[in-house]
Amino acid sequence: MNPAKPNLSELNVVERMAVRYLRRRNALKEPRVHRWPREELRTIRWLEISAVILAAVSGIASGALIGGLEIWLNFTITDTDESWIRWLEYWALFLAISVLVSAVEIVFLYWVVLWRVARITSIAGLRLSEHEVEQVIAIGLSRSALDLPDPREPIYGIDPFQRVPRWRLWAYAVMYRLKIGATSFIVRVMLRRVLARAAVRALIPLVAMVVYAIWNAIIIGWVMRGSRVRAAGPVAIEELADNVRSELDGLDDHTRRLMLEAVAEVIIRSENDHPNFILLLGRLFQEFEIEPGSLTIDWTAHRSDLGKLQPAEQELLLMLVNISVMLDGRPRRKQKRFLEEVHTACGRRFEPGELDAAYAEFFQGQGLGGYRAR
Repeated sequence: MNPAKPNLSELNVVERMAVRYLRRRNALKEPRVHRWPREELRTIRWLEISAVILAAVSGIASGALIGGLEIWLNFTITDTDESWIRWLEYWALFLAISVLVSAVEIVFLYWVVLWRVARITSIAGLRLSEHEVEQVIAIGLSRSALDLPDPREPIYGIDPFQRVPRWRLWAYAVMYRLKIGATSFIVRVMLRRVLARAAVRALIPLVAMVVYAIWNAIIIGWVMRGSRVRAAGPVAIEELADNVRSELDGLDDHTRRLMLEAVAEVIIRSENDHPNFILLLGRLFQEFEIEPGSLTIDWTAHRSDLGKLQPAEQELLLMLVNISVMLDGRPRRKQKRFLEEVHTACGRRFEPGELDAAYAEFFQGQGLGGYRAR
């Protein structure tokens, strides 16, 4: 998908249905991106907590159903029967009904998350229309709600995965496939092997219910956290763009490109093509009046130029890179090392505590919060 022109037809059926559902539930006629006041933040927190609670309850319910199925099968058929036909019958029934229960559970979890994400977007003032920028937000939120990875494609000519080994990309893909559907079944099979004795195997349904509930709560907690980051991104990007616009008159073309090169390096070190990066780069290329795809993407060639910037220019560059590292979630180790390197080159001291405080403000929907580069 071209970040500048996101196309709904390029998505799969489930993603298209999710985007349409979000739009229908959102129904904002005009965007009103703003910082989240305390009352709205409380509502958003409750939406997240209720999603986790419902996920845990659904895990208990599915665990109880599958556990009850197993108890019934153990009374009627046993997988230790010497007849291979009986063994096949046991596992055919167990797998068929378990897959059906798991499928219903996943659909329910999707509904739980999508409904709440749509509500959060309305509270945050995000309109999810077919306008290019709003389409990016809608598609990004739908992928987050469905717990799907973002497409591994360059963003305005910047490839976040250019330094990632191919084997690691394959590993990420496998982990995503196993995270929800397959993991529950694998855990159950492992429990059967570990608790092999007949006296102990009776505990499997009870243990499985607890495991399912905890696993669902963890996964949905991650999903809601990721969705909140995507919902909080636009207000921070809007405020950052306002700061950039107020400083444009004193910036020559070389300085503008240097700042974009620094942001590009942040994105590459993130190893993530987050939709907030799409929104950020779209605004920065527009504000700096630089053609997308025209950067050199070679930070080593630009690092020495940082010391030549005027203090006000350094302040703006530091703000850009500090905010950029927060837009896809909690800053990573590689990004923090880059921030330390940039601060040192500018003759400043990098303060991790200040970055953590700024991230906390961003995550609470406060945009740039009280952040100021030093």
